[in-house]
Amino acid sequence: MGGRDVNVFAPGGDLHITQQLPSANPQSVFRKLFEKLENEAATDKTLTTYIRQLEIYTRRVEDEKVIGLEQKLKMAGRERQVTMAVALKENVYADIKMNVFSSTYQLIVATLMSKIHERFETQIRPLIEAGLDRSHIDKVFSEQITIPISQELDDCPQFKDVAVDYVRGMAFFLTGNCHIRWD
Repeated sequence: MGGRDVNVFAPGGDLHITQQLPSANPQSVFRKLFEKLENEAATDKTLTTYIRQLEIYTRRVEDEKVIGLEQKLKMAGRERQVTMAVALKENVYADIKMNVFSSTYQLIVATLMSKIHERFETQIRPLIEAGLDRSHIDKVFSEQITIPISQELDDCPQFKDVAVDYVRGMAFFLTGNCHIRWD
């Protein structure tokens, strides 16, 4: 981190101050994790444990009465989203299965899911409970979840997927496992 020297005239002589400026473009957590994933793949390590953070989001919520992503979306009046939602969710699930032996990949997915879940619960859920219309909720979801998180992924040269669809797929994965409710 670079500093900037500032000379200030003070009674009795000059006062010399060094001011530290923040980095112009700090590396996002995803960029760091994707670099770690790239290094991990180069050393071909085999994972023997499943990280707890990811396990929280990949298991279904107990005692949930509504089963399946399709039914949950229909109950929320989102029938038009079912086909794409199922496809995006399945892509995420296939990706998770394919990379299950990478602890770094698991951490990437757990971080993505926790960010999506936290933002949904704090920024989207209150709008749903207030009875706002779906178009407004979808706009806020895009502005507060899809766009900013996908921009973080797009900043990672190792990420080779369509970030917007990946983030949406994660949201639908979380919906299917009862962590996100649209009704």
